[in-house]
Amino acid sequence: MKIRFLIFFFLALFSLVTSNAQSSSAIYKQLQKLNFLGSVLYLAAHPDDENTRVISYFSNHVLARTAYLSLTRGDGGQNLIGSELREGLGLIRTQELMAARNVDGGLQYFTMANDFGYSKNPEETLSIWDKEQVLDQTLSRIQQFKPDVIINRFSSDSGGRTHGHHTASAMISEWVFDQLQRDENAWHPQRLFHNTSWFFYGSRENFERASKKGMLAIDMGVFDPITGKTNAEIAAMSRSQHKSQGFGSAPSFGERIEYLELVKGKQLSQNDPFEGINTSWTRLKGGAAIGEAIQKIIDGFDFSAPYKSALALVEVKAMLDQLEEEHWKQIKIEEINKIIVACLGMEVQFNAGIPFGVRGEKLPVKFLVNNPSPVTVKIEKVQWLEAVLDLNKTLGQNQLFSKNIDTDITGAISSPYWLLESGTPGMYPTKNKDWIGKANTPNPYVAAVIFSIEGKKFSATLPLQYRSTDPVRGEVVTPFQVLPKASLKLNAPVSLFAHGESRKVKVTVKNLGPSTTGTLRLKAPQSWEVTPSSVPVKLQGKGNEVDYYFKVKAPQKSTVGLLKPSLVSDGQSINFSLQEISYDHIPKQYLVSPASAKIVALNLKMGVKKIAYVEGAGDLIPDALTALGVEVETMDAANITLERLNNFDAVVVGIRAFNVKEALAYKNKILWDYVAAGGNLLIQYNTSRRLKTNELSPLDLNLSRDRVSNEKAVVKILHPNHPILNQPNSITEEDFEGWVQERGLYFPNQWDSKFTPLFEMNDEGESPKKGALLVAQYGKGRLVYTGLSFFRQLPAGVPGAYRLFFNLIAKP
Repeated sequence: MKIRFLIFFFLALFSLVTSNAQSSSAIYKQLQKLNFLGSVLYLAAHPDDENTRVISYFSNHVLARTAYLSLTRGDGGQNLIGSELREGLGLIRTQELMAARNVDGGLQYFTMANDFGYSKNPEETLSIWDKEQVLDQTLSRIQQFKPDVIINRFSSDSGGRTHGHHTASAMISEWVFDQLQRDENAWHPQRLFHNTSWFFYGSRENFERASKKGMLAIDMGVFDPITGKTNAEIAAMSRSQHKSQGFGSAPSFGERIEYLELVKGKQLSQNDPFEGINTSWTRLKGGAAIGEAIQKIIDGFDFSAPYKSALALVEVKAMLDQLEEEHWKQIKIEEINKIIVACLGMEVQFNAGIPFGVRGEKLPVKFLVNNPSPVTVKIEKVQWLEAVLDLNKTLGQNQLFSKNIDTDITGAISSPYWLLESGTPGMYPTKNKDWIGKANTPNPYVAAVIFSIEGKKFSATLPLQYRSTDPVRGEVVTPFQVLPKASLKLNAPVSLFAHGESRKVKVTVKNLGPSTTGTLRLKAPQSWEVTPSSVPVKLQGKGNEVDYYFKVKAPQKSTVGLLKPSLVSDGQSINFSLQEISYDHIPKQYLVSPASAKIVALNLKMGVKKIAYVEGAGDLIPDALTALGVEVETMDAANITLERLNNFDAVVVGIRAFNVKEALAYKNKILWDYVAAGGNLLIQYNTSRRLKTNELSPLDLNLSRDRVSNEKAVVKILHPNHPILNQPNSITEEDFEGWVQERGLYFPNQWDSKFTPLFEMNDEGESPKKGALLVAQYGKGRLVYTGLSFFRQLPAGVPGAYRLFFNLIAKP
């Protein structure tokens, strides 16, 4: 039977079914939550800004519908678990937020604001973001979510004392709250709080002395006997999902007071943010009887046989269907469908036979369901947007029912919806306005299954998934993906050429469907030469790839441009690259984006042939150097020895190595010995917190939080005749043109007098900073410490950054 699938997204009429069986205590908790009609929206700027203790408390103890609105996806941060930055990091952090909400029970939303990097004040933030768009999207999310209470993580009067994004998030929240109050037809949140703490008062002592008038002080370290966990334990597990940011957390037991300062809305006389807000079913017309029926189910719940509640629940579901008010009606229908499936212990799956496919390819699908309970359940039908499969099948107790369905793949390519089009530094665009704010692109294939018990219906939605068995991890479940027919990959994201140099450039074509034939071309800027003009392509076998080569010749002058491969197949042009992002703690991600690589013609002298790269938190600098023909050996800090290091022209320590590598607490002495014996050592930036050792250099050095976040900030060369600025390349102010996101971060603010600072720079309105690059003679060798963000500049192909970097590692 052939069934045509189309992209669509079911609303809350149906529930999302996962394969996670639930205990009776978890079901009981959901029943209690079914009888609470109140909602809380927590709001901040980035992934990991959220206070998971507060989110978990309202979700699991107050039982409110709780969500976190993160204005950005954290694209501008750093990455402690891999080399992904920008869009790839934003994907990782999005999924880490989803994992956190799966732990603490919250929902997750976003706006289309881009985390463009560190901002020192909200004025700069709002000038780069599209202020009106972010306001409108925040307002729209509040209108849809309809929170009774909004809680800001940050304060609107903290400008200049924290990240500009942080302050801007609070300002936007307050502006939207006021705008909604002025509109009599809009949703009116009752209160807006600031989740304050000693941090916003400068010290614990200041906070203890401060007036607490207008603040709620709530113990959020409470223990839940139903789950057997304290709120702090759940919050710590949730917080620990932010692995790319190194936020693994342990629970703090005992009383944990969180302060909620009333910023706007109805005044309080009790220590209850929901004071005066009706959170029972009586807030809805015709809801009182539903609340009574649910309470009766709660009172009679049998922990040893939860299926006994199923019939009563489908009867309540029928009552919900008759409600006039749509908002809570759809929310509670979604909740009750999940609870019915959980009470029955049913497993329902919609599985693809392949992990990904291309349009036109055959797609084997298996639908399966198992009902282990003695309750008689009938499958009425399985439906898609334009297809209905009538089954009318009564399920036998613990008898697996399955049905194979073969279909053809149609629909759009699966890719993060906010990355499908080119945006601005401050905003991501999308033509799919209904998707704005969603955590993920809606699954392209979703089946709705209608069940019944004694003629009363309930339902579930099933996203199409692929299941595999890993010998270490066990079953691994990933969303099915629709990918391009083929992907194209250039051998390096950046290629540097000498003036007039010719070089082979490799284009790898990967077949993602059954077969691919076509013509491959490589487009370059007008002043560059590419031969041949095209090559024929023929690939068989899903997942196979073949390398093709073009000869590229640079012009006789310095220039920057893009190489763009394209494959014409069956009359259509394919120009996509495919990046697979895979970590154990999040689902596998496919980032589909236009295929291109930066090409740079410049006057570059390297002065180095072989370097050792001591791994830090992860970056792409070794790849950038290897692409230029430098022999790079990466090594773990635990494995360095003086004998090994003496074989290299230079040793480079990766970013944040002293934050993440325990071995450097004692192996650093080997680095110092290497320099003293005549070696050349470059140490890149570390953060000032969570250092494995304070001895970052054999000479005294104190890290600060000083940074220059404006990538266009003026750079003053303090010692233009210093050898490191003249050998092998002559460095001038022009080499700081075209930098991306920032100049640098976590500069030292104090150092040994033997260090020579080479540059002075600062953001507007701030004092000059001289700690960006420090050079010293140590013994017979040269020691360099830098906070300049080479880890961003080299992968971005910034010519001057390459010239300066090679000066730092070239033989003195």
